[in-house]
Amino acid sequence: MNSGKRIKVFLILTVVFFLMILIGVGIAKTQDSNVLKVLIVGDSIGEGAGASDPTMKWYKYLIPYMKDTYGVKLDITNVSMGGNTSYAGYVRVMELDEKEDYDLAVICYGENDRPESFALYYESILWALSNKYPSCKLMTILESSQRDYTEKIRTIQRLSEHYGAYVVDMIAAFNDSGKIYEELCNDGTHPNDEGQKLYYETVKSLMDVFYAERKQSTMPKIEAVNPEVIKFKNFKYYSIEDFQKVDECTYELETEMLPGTLGIDYTCVKGENIITIYTDDQMICEKPVVWNNDFTLRFIEKVMDDCEIKAKIKIVFSSKEQVEAFHGVIFNGIK
Repeated sequence: MNSGKRIKVFLILTVVFFLMILIGVGIAKTQDSNVLKVLIVGDSIGEGAGASDPTMKWYKYLIPYMKDTYGVKLDITNVSMGGNTSYAGYVRVMELDEKEDYDLAVICYGENDRPESFALYYESILWALSNKYPSCKLMTILESSQRDYTEKIRTIQRLSEHYGAYVVDMIAAFNDSGKIYEELCNDGTHPNDEGQKLYYETVKSLMDVFYAERKQSTMPKIEAVNPEVIKFKNFKYYSIEDFQKVDECTYELETEMLPGTLGIDYTCVKGENIITIYTDDQMICEKPVVWNNDFTLRFIEKVMDDCEIKAKIKIVFSSKEQVEAFHGVIFNGIK
């Protein structure tokens, strides 16, 4: 083969190679456009507790609906934790990978929160999501367990409007269902199978709206309602691997000065236990952990506001079992 033919063949192969790359990129983009990434962060209702089978949890119904209706695959990440407050939701969001690209985040809290701290920590979830994932739309749920438009529900409504969130009103949905509350909820809190279907139907109607509006431009940067929320951008999680084991029930962490809110991440184990926390050798908290259930439950809880550690934090557990169920501590709102 002469040099002219070699050049011609080389050019043809080069063109074919780049065409294959372009086709591959096009296929990848098409596939990506047919996938919606949904994040759910909430309490036990967000988890789907109350369903008689995992397949009957409210959010599981959304997957075949979106596939059959729009040809879209829903990629759902659910980081909800039963029994927890919105403080845990903030921590869960801050632990998420910033490189993820969620299209929609569903927030489901209120049942376990105290009214006096609810607005701050609920907004911290919305603010964290808006800043970590600017193109992610927000959807908030007014939990049916509240039964009425309580102070906490009004807080969610007010913050949802400020952050441009879709609002799933499950209080109205239960009231307008034609059924009494007990027909939709066996234990007073968690929706049963019929209640799960009603959650799905109500969320589904707003999923239709979200899907129609999904191609709108990136959400504008939203200023926090409560200026204290901005401090929550500063977040530090120390896992048990960061601690040094002093004895079988004592762990210590040497660290730089940390002023802010202190939280703890642990799983309840059966029995009566005590978790005692010291900062710079001064006891700041003695936390009883009484758990009489056969199942375990993980909690992320605030321990203390305006906590300041100069050099060391020490945690003493009353049993080896509770030591093994310790996950870590959290600092946020660092000044």
